[in-house]
Amino acid sequence: MKLTQYFCFVVVLLLLQACSGFRTEIYREETFFRYNEACKLYKQGDYKAARSGLEEVIALDPDYGPAHAALGHMAQIDEDYPEALGHYQTAVATDPELETELQPYMMVASAHKEREPLHKAGVGLNQIYPLIMADRVAEAEALLAKDIPLQLLASDTMGITPGRLGELQRKIAETADPLNGSVRYRLFLGYLLFYGQIDDALAAVIINSVANEASGNNRQEALVVLGQLHERQGEANAAVDAYLDAVDAGLPMTDVAHHLARLFRKDIASILPPKEVPVEDAAPPEPMCIAISTHLPAALAPDLGSVSEARVFKISKRQGSRFTF
Repeated sequence: MKLTQYFCFVVVLLLLQACSGFRTEIYREETFFRYNEACKLYKQGDYKAARSGLEEVIALDPDYGPAHAALGHMAQIDEDYPEALGHYQTAVATDPELETELQPYMMVASAHKEREPLHKAGVGLNQIYPLIMADRVAEAEALLAKDIPLQLLASDTMGITPGRLGELQRKIAETADPLNGSVRYRLFLGYLLFYGQIDDALAAVIINSVANEASGNNRQEALVVLGQLHERQGEANAAVDAYLDAVDAGLPMTDVAHHLARLFRKDIASILPPKEVPVEDAAPPEPMCIAISTHLPAALAPDLGSVSEARVFKISKRQGSRFTF
């Protein structure tokens, strides 16, 4: 009896293994069908139904990259940039071939996510431009008094056309008074000149004139920018003093170490103080990333493009997912 039961068990196991490829094919065809139907709804403008269809695709196959990419496009339409970026990153992680196509959309989503504080505050360079151009300083100061990062605003090239930005920077270079205006107003003017590289000498004078009046993050940021301005003018000693003043004002040394390493032509590890790590927890240090300012790309109209073509993947064994076979 036991031998018969064992034989039946082996037969059933062999049958299941023989059918596994057939079952995988059924699920793959179902994934392709549902994805193509969702793409049709997307192109017809029925975004609600398309989103529902794409979510069904992911429920069926969580690793189907094009469905995550399409959901990223839909989140971008809804101006939910953090969600869009998350979907794009998941799409690339599950299907690396999508990276080239999705890279421009990821850059736009990331840029919009970064400028979210400006969006929430309802402040952008387009709002500041007419006030400064018309010498309406009090109104500009009122906008800049809001809790927004001034450096982000000054470098927000997505919020204004290049022509208007150039006019604004030239106006400031011609009329700015380092001694007049509120602290945040003058810092903003100095940052605009810094990013525009219109007049580094004037920018340094403006920021230096208010650095000691500022406090907290404003003072720290102002001193770092002042150091960068001195660097661009070839004044290494003054740059070092500004960076170290920023540290004295409470900025972590890690935030200025790369500036100091560059000035002294030293390895960054020699600038940072050694960390005392227990032997059992010792691990190689993470590489330091240096943030740089770039011209942000204009928003792109989401288009599925080649993402809308269903992908045929080679069947491979995967673990950890109850949705795949």
